[in-house]
Amino acid sequence: MAGWLGIAITLVVSLMPPALGDDSGHADKLVHLFGYALLMFWWAQLVTRQRWKLAVAVVLFGIAIEGLQGLTPDRQPDLLDALANSSGVLLGWLVARFLPNLPQHLAARRAVLPAPHR
Repeated sequence: MAGWLGIAITLVVSLMPPALGDDSGHADKLVHLFGYALLMFWWAQLVTRQRWKLAVAVVLFGIAIEGLQGLTPDRQPDLLDALANSSGVLLGWLVARFLPNLPQHLAARRAVLPAPHR
């Protein structure tokens, strides 16, 4: 559920008027990078096999959103944003690759914890 909420939030925030002004330089690229890293990392916790397919889907999602921005009055597509999105996907994939799978890790910890006394 939270993963789909993340996708919906990403879509809405990406298509609404920009929160950062034109004087922000490239600060928005960091928002793109870390937003897509978080999105990829979250989904990579759920999709543990063939994550490269997930990564391709998230990259295509980011590219599609950049294209949709051209249809809005307040946004325009930006190649650097698409690159930041894709870099974020790579970062999220790498973090998920080298950290233990969180749901499996938490389930294993619960299995070894002693039962509560009554």
